[in-house]
Amino acid sequence: MSRWSRPRRLAAVWLFTSGCLAMAVAVRGQIAAASGPVPIPETIRAILAERCLDCHSGASPAADVDLDHSIINFADPESRELWERVAGVLDEGRMPPPEEPRLPAAAGKALWTFVDGQLCDHITIGGTPPRRLSRDEYLRTVRTLFGLSSFKLPAGFPSDSVGHGFDNQAAALAVSPAHIEAYRETARLVADELFPPPRPPLLARRWEAGPKDMVLSFSAATVHGDALRLVSRSVDVMRSCTWPSRIEIKDSGRYAVEVSASQFTSAAGHAFADPMLLEVYARPVTATDRSKVSAFRLLQTLEVAGDFPESFSFEADLYEGETLLFRWANAEMTHEFDELADQMAGWFASDKRFLAAWQQAVFPSGKVGRPETTRLRGRNGWDIVSRHWADPTLDLAEATLDSEKSKALLARFRSLDGTFNLADALCHFYHERGPALELHRVTVAGPSQFIESPADRRRVTLRQRLTGSGTASETPEAVARSMLTTLLPRAFRRPVDDATVDQFMAIASDHWAEGHSLDEGLHLLVRNILVSPRFLYRGLGPVDSAGRLDQFDLASRLSYFLTQGPPDATLVDLATRSRLAEGWVLQRETNRLLPKRMNDPLITSFVGQWLGTQTLAGIMPDPKFRFDEADVRLAKQETERFVTAMLTKNLPMETFIDPGFTFSTPAFVQRNYGLTPPEVSNADPPLTEAQRKQFQRLTIPQGDRFGGLLGQAAILMATANGVDTQPVIRGVWVLENILGTPAPPPPKNVPALTPETQGATTPRELLAAHTREASCAVCHRRIDPLGFVLENYDPVGRWRKTWPDSKVEVDAAGVLPDGTAVAGPTEFKAWLVANIDRFSRCVAEKLLSYATGRQLNYAERREVADIVATNRQAGNGFRDLVMALVVSETFRAK
Repeated sequence: MSRWSRPRRLAAVWLFTSGCLAMAVAVRGQIAAASGPVPIPETIRAILAERCLDCHSGASPAADVDLDHSIINFADPESRELWERVAGVLDEGRMPPPEEPRLPAAAGKALWTFVDGQLCDHITIGGTPPRRLSRDEYLRTVRTLFGLSSFKLPAGFPSDSVGHGFDNQAAALAVSPAHIEAYRETARLVADELFPPPRPPLLARRWEAGPKDMVLSFSAATVHGDALRLVSRSVDVMRSCTWPSRIEIKDSGRYAVEVSASQFTSAAGHAFADPMLLEVYARPVTATDRSKVSAFRLLQTLEVAGDFPESFSFEADLYEGETLLFRWANAEMTHEFDELADQMAGWFASDKRFLAAWQQAVFPSGKVGRPETTRLRGRNGWDIVSRHWADPTLDLAEATLDSEKSKALLARFRSLDGTFNLADALCHFYHERGPALELHRVTVAGPSQFIESPADRRRVTLRQRLTGSGTASETPEAVARSMLTTLLPRAFRRPVDDATVDQFMAIASDHWAEGHSLDEGLHLLVRNILVSPRFLYRGLGPVDSAGRLDQFDLASRLSYFLTQGPPDATLVDLATRSRLAEGWVLQRETNRLLPKRMNDPLITSFVGQWLGTQTLAGIMPDPKFRFDEADVRLAKQETERFVTAMLTKNLPMETFIDPGFTFSTPAFVQRNYGLTPPEVSNADPPLTEAQRKQFQRLTIPQGDRFGGLLGQAAILMATANGVDTQPVIRGVWVLENILGTPAPPPPKNVPALTPETQGATTPRELLAAHTREASCAVCHRRIDPLGFVLENYDPVGRWRKTWPDSKVEVDAAGVLPDGTAVAGPTEFKAWLVANIDRFSRCVAEKLLSYATGRQLNYAERREVADIVATNRQAGNGFRDLVMALVVSETFRAK
């Protein structure tokens, strides 16, 4: 077995992990056991008997809620949950149901006072068990701890289970055997980065790649016999370049490179008199296809002048993990849309048939306001243009540069449509007819000598920073102790005592005693630290007499909440000086760490999970909606930029619902929402095509169907499936994420229903057929109206008047849980603004659940309600709400 991968010392730490998990169970049990049974007074039992027990008792109680009890057993989680549900429906006015007489005021107040009082008296704030770092938290912590900003987790690293809507909930973050193996493998990879194994003896290799071994990205390259053709000089790698798929440098060194290339021209194509300039770059194999050519090292520029294959040889320094990248630097074809449009205008002026063919392809209906370009991408698009070009009956009536159709066509070329679709089609003219640059064979041999790569230099810097060693005279023990003294407190996110340092020193000392080198011992130490429960878990510290987190766990909670990473030096210093828990200090640090950009972790993680926009990557709308990947990205950014503005500008909570503005591009707002913002209509001079596609703050009408969370395309997509909408899914989503009153799971004793739906022609009729069953109707009275109120929005958020495949008008009317009747989304939004505390409580509870890693209990939700009410009276700012939450007892409690 390798000296660098000895697992035997790593296994023992998982005994402690098991202890942590047992402690988590014990903690929750102690919390529950702190309160015993409480008798229900006769007066309360009489109210229940008179008004509730007819439905909520017996073998099959309505909604699975049995209220026929003489005590409340607070030691029983099911009993606590039952009475919390009772408090919830009383607070929201949902019981008795609308068809039953309301409770007399005195009886309702007495019942509420008893239930609320008992819950507040017997449920204490806090209760998060030891909490494993989530996958994202773990990765960010590893990167921060060792300065490995681009480190990636190994393939197959387990994803996290979701609990209460988030992937960082303590109860859902179990440790499986797959996790244990993944942690060990990650620890090895990190240690290899810092203390790499000795370099093996120089071993030269030889790689060869022919045309079929090269990557074909979009329309950048095509294979013709023994040659691969390049035709574009775009700066985007995926639209101009190719690279060998099977050549990856393993050892940084000097290599001999040989390239065989030639020109390709034909009588049917354009002439090319100059030498073709073939640029050869070094490209990391991990680089994305969406990179720019300028991101890579230029190794050589070759002048290709002949029609027959010519061999070019040169030496190049290549680093571990790199391959070669090829680009024709002076190609005639370009993807830059202004230059492309100018080039096409010249071409069209000399060939009317070519102009008419493109007009017919882009405007098949003949109307310039209805271009169809998505279908023209790549080879398929060129085939369409070619058929029109060859058609003897092609209509040339508008084939002049001054016609409206020609102007509209050139405008498409002078836009992203030109780069993404039309230019990709045009590439195939050059692939077929030339001019094109042909690659025949690539050979790489070596290395002839090792060289130091940037990664090697980075490892030296990281090692020195980690060990603090600068002289060869230091003993292994001194180097290791110096490293541990600095690294352990940062890794464990709290001070460590001498005994802990000595325990780790013993591991290294035993390893050296077996004959291993200094670096091998340090390698083993890093691996042991990274699999220690004190690294993998947080919330292991002591609590004060009030059950609050100590200063260091508070620093971790704040930092992981706002940044998904470990506490920085400022937080650690404040915790060390016992200053962080002071309210004004905690709020000051919150203000410092709150997101400033839409790609900050709290936005991408919390917002993505709360609003469901993280799921958009797996949704591709039906082609009939003409809503492509770029539109999906635009929609997601609209929501992320909007929430970022809400936070950074401390906008009122009502703005979430009815803002009067959005963040998007003018083109998207006009196309998807049918709105023309004044920033467009009042623009003088009119916006250019490029300006129409730039993100900006755009004014939209307040009180309109669009705008705010409920009118944004990303959210309306996330609550659909890309093909159609389902009112139940949207209704459940609104209950969970807007009102904060999630629907309970279906009753245990109700089987799946297959009712008679013959004759149902609309979603409303179909759902009515499914909810005639009384046990289903209890919940669907809450769910369905909230789903139907959004039914005018199709799966990509556009407004529709009729249901799909039907001429029946959408009926969006409904009755809200409190009995309010609404006719559609604008009335629902107005109701939300008038009852904004409901939404604010929902957001606040989501934030605290995400921050603490637990579902809030009744006492915590009551604290949230008080915070929300106070915040509303102070202006109702979103940032102010977050600042108030971090000094709450719920946030501070273990």
